[in-house]
Amino acid sequence: AYFAYRNSEGGIYGRDLVLQEPLDDELSQNQARSLDVISDNSSFGAFQATLLATGWGDLDSAGVPTYTWGIHAAEAANRPHIFPSQPGLRCDQCTARAVPYAAQISGAQHAATLGYGATEAPRACAQTTADSIEFYQDDTGVDVAYVNDNLAFGLPNGIGPEVTAMKDAGVDFVSTCIDLNGMKTLAQELQRQGMDDVVLYHPNTYNQQFVSEAGDLFEGDIVTVQFRPFEATSEGTALGDFQEWMDRQGDATTELAMVGWINASLAFEGLLAAGPEFDREAVTAATNAMTAFDAGGIVEPVNWSEAHSPYTQETRDQDSGGECTSFVKVEGGEFTTVAPPDTPWLCWSQTDLAWSEPEFTGFD
Repeated sequence: AYFAYRNSEGGIYGRDLVLQEPLDDELSQNQARSLDVISDNSSFGAFQATLLATGWGDLDSAGVPTYTWGIHAAEAANRPHIFPSQPGLRCDQCTARAVPYAAQISGAQHAATLGYGATEAPRACAQTTADSIEFYQDDTGVDVAYVNDNLAFGLPNGIGPEVTAMKDAGVDFVSTCIDLNGMKTLAQELQRQGMDDVVLYHPNTYNQQFVSEAGDLFEGDIVTVQFRPFEATSEGTALGDFQEWMDRQGDATTELAMVGWINASLAFEGLLAAGPEFDREAVTAATNAMTAFDAGGIVEPVNWSEAHSPYTQETRDQDSGGECTSFVKVEGGEFTTVAPPDTPWLCWSQTDLAWSEPEFTGFD
């Protein structure tokens, strides 16, 4: 959709932007497919939305600009040719206020955190979320009652025993680091065990069709969004362009579609910044010199001169960005913004970690 949008304006330097045939990494073959891209050498760059990012090191070493779904902090770290859609995952062990705030406004008292055990990212996510809730427990009144960071990917055997354990612990809020199908399995089991009133915090369920088809299964839940939500106002941003061109293509406006749009926007801006006599290294260098890329107001401004470098809880004040997130609530089977629709981001300071109400922000 983004390429069609730009090509309608003449492409770039008199050339069309073209996607080659997609490569299926079949979950476990990401490195093999990445090596195919490198050895074939017929593509300028690559886009990836993968669950196991085993080929990113090879792509980076080969100097292939690679624009990715931003869910793999460790695999993206210190690799200047890897450009995640959400580079804010630079400290997978830093506390954050988003989940404690979601638990607080949900009226919860006892929280649980869950994650898959197959890879490091969801395990770290579950543990860090628990640490965040504990860190702000005195301010929010919400404690950690249950943690499980070793769930089987996809929940092939269900999640009955874990839900029973949460029920015994009095859990009334669950934050997870699992996919949307896993969230459905979890919600169904909570319902089966009479825990319908438990609020779920979803990392990957920003899919209107999926939520609508689930009936009231997710009613009252909170869903995190990595970009300006579709339900926010589009004025002053590129959100309207995204919606227009997705409609022209006949495609649904989904989370991963927006990830692709953000990735394509960064690739285009990098080509523009490098100039007409570009090559891979010139585009990589030009992109890494950008200090406020926001995909037309769709994402929190990214300083790519520092975005590849991880930081820690102790050094996070050296990051020039804020601690910002956006999430929506499921009401009547529809998503509604938690913050005002013209300022849908909830932001906190990186330098002052004390508890505070978020500042509602819009990156126009």
